[in-house]
Amino acid sequence: MTTVWEVPEEPASAPVHGMWTKGGPVFSRLPAARVQEIEGRAIASFGDAVTLGMWAFATGIWTTGLFQTELLPRREMILLFPPLLVYAGLVLFTAGLFLYRRNDTFFGSMFCSLAALNISRAVLMILQNAGVLPNDGTAMIVRGALMESFAWIALSLFAGAVRVNAVSALVMGCTFFGYLLSGLPFVTDNPGGGWGEAGRIGGYFLFAAGFFAYYGGTALLVNTAWRRQLLPIGGQA
Repeated sequence: MTTVWEVPEEPASAPVHGMWTKGGPVFSRLPAARVQEIEGRAIASFGDAVTLGMWAFATGIWTTGLFQTELLPRREMILLFPPLLVYAGLVLFTAGLFLYRRNDTFFGSMFCSLAALNISRAVLMILQNAGVLPNDGTAMIVRGALMESFAWIALSLFAGAVRVNAVSALVMGCTFFGYLLSGLPFVTDNPGGGWGEAGRIGGYFLFAAGFFAYYGGTALLVNTAWRRQLLPIGGQA
């Protein structure tokens, strides 16, 4: 049976006030204690999808690093299409939606935004490989611009992650530098020389982001299973 929470109406004359919640600012006539109670019910009634999201994100970003560091040849980046589209794309986006339902705007925004990047990159790759879109210098610049745009998003997420926990801050910090540097060879349409070296360094930052994300997901899962903090994350879950 579906649980329906009754929210008593407040008098129209009651003053509207604002307060901050995990879901963002709320302006209503409800007392602050009532808003917090509703928020707590939303969190307690829905499973936490952060572990799933962290692992999906980590899988996409470290495999991207394999090509950015040129441990695998960039001409075969089309091999990234399946993991970027499915696990680091659709699954990650779904995890973000579940977290929005849980009233967690930070991780919901983080996972849905990064999933959108991965899906966009995957579709761009497959269309270029199929010859539907050109694979010339302009396409390379567009791909680089996409990564640079998400470097800014990662920087914004880092600013929020500092308040959440140290592991999330490390994930977003490494993601910022990873995308910032990895996009430079594409934006400049110059994969050689100094720009290419910057892109390779960015790939190692992507590796680091994947490592911290794997650890973050594992820590949350283990701590939840044991119902105490066995693996530190440097802040709140």
